[in-house]
Amino acid sequence: VIYSAHGPMYVVLLMAALPAAIVPLVLVLEETRDAPVPSTKEQCGEIWSTVCSRAVWQPMGFVYLYNVLQVGNAAWKQFLKTVLGFTSSQLNTLLIVAYVLLWLGIMAYKRFFIKWSWRSVYVSTTL
Repeated sequence: VIYSAHGPMYVVLLMAALPAAIVPLVLVLEETRDAPVPSTKEQCGEIWSTVCSRAVWQPMGFVYLYNVLQVGNAAWKQFLKTVLGFTSSQLNTLLIVAYVLLWLGIMAYKRFFIKWSWRSVYVSTTL
């Protein structure tokens, strides 16, 4: 909507202004000075033990597999635009709604479906 009404300059300014608005919050952050830094081997070991946790690899594996098995369809987008007359703004709105629903799905999995087998979750969410 902003791009269609005002052009790319306003989009670029908005994309630059929003992150710049966070800069004053950096002053509130605190950091421990001269904190001990573990060796690379210890850091990699900690990362590996985290990844080996079922609470990490199962949800991430599910999200990865679900997204890998989704096939993007350029013909469908072309059909939506030419035959059904969707505008670029409407297609972008659909994309935003899809991302919000993806986030809600991840949160639902984290809260409710973590104890299910990933096969059951995949089959039930695909149907």
